[in-house]
Amino acid sequence: MTIEQLLPLGLAFIMLSIGLGLRAEDFSRVFRHPVPMGVGLINQILLLPLIGAGLVLLYDGRPEFAIGLMILAASPGGITSNLLTTLAGGNAALSVSMTALASLASIVTVPIILGLTQILLPGNVQEITMPVGRIMAGILVITGLPIALGMGLVHWRPGWANWLRPKARLLATILFALIVAGAFVGQMDNISRYFTDIGPYVAALNMGTMGLGLLAARGLRLNGPDSIAICLESGLQNAALAIFVATTLLGEPMMVVPAIIYALIMNITAGLFLLRVRGQAVSPSAL
Repeated sequence: MTIEQLLPLGLAFIMLSIGLGLRAEDFSRVFRHPVPMGVGLINQILLLPLIGAGLVLLYDGRPEFAIGLMILAASPGGITSNLLTTLAGGNAALSVSMTALASLASIVTVPIILGLTQILLPGNVQEITMPVGRIMAGILVITGLPIALGMGLVHWRPGWANWLRPKARLLATILFALIVAGAFVGQMDNISRYFTDIGPYVAALNMGTMGLGLLAARGLRLNGPDSIAICLESGLQNAALAIFVATTLLGEPMMVVPAIIYALIMNITAGLFLLRVRGQAVSPSAL
């Protein structure tokens, strides 16, 4: 199976695994615990794209990389954020809910953000075709439907869903790694050639969003587990979705370069963050 065939199937399965961890009552968490959920979703859906847009305005390089950076900024958190939140002692339920809600919202937010990117940002970015309807339909099929299927299994077949959930999450994590690795191999020459060109902006996006998540949590005096979840959810993007949008929906392989570099950087920064908080009392002040 080629990476082109694995990508949509693998991404759909990743979204199915997210849906298996989501129940209808989880949506009420937005109202029962509005502050941590609201901070996380605002960071993810609004502030992260704004940071990305600011970086793109500063970037004076290839338009494909500028769009690729915005695809990343528009993408929701990935399944690795849920895993690392658990390992770091964070609020795993909050992390899963933020991932699922942001993933569902991405059906609308990703096309809108990319459409606005083409309109608002200057330069050659405007020359790249941005089929908003196709992007929305593609993300609906590859994201919304699998999440809905996972939620349906939880509702109608809870015993089977509980048995499948940990196995699906493990397989989804492996598939995510394979997708990123396959894209890395396919774009290895471009990554090595342009790393110093776009790499600093990708690193700034990652560290800026993680830092913003922590600052917001500290400013609102959220507890340690919630702060960890928001920080990791803000900084660990769904690179597989970004790769899917760039290659399958837009047909621009060069756009995946920022996503691949981001996947490498985000795991390093998340690993360092994990070492920082693991084994100590987690509170906003300790972070």
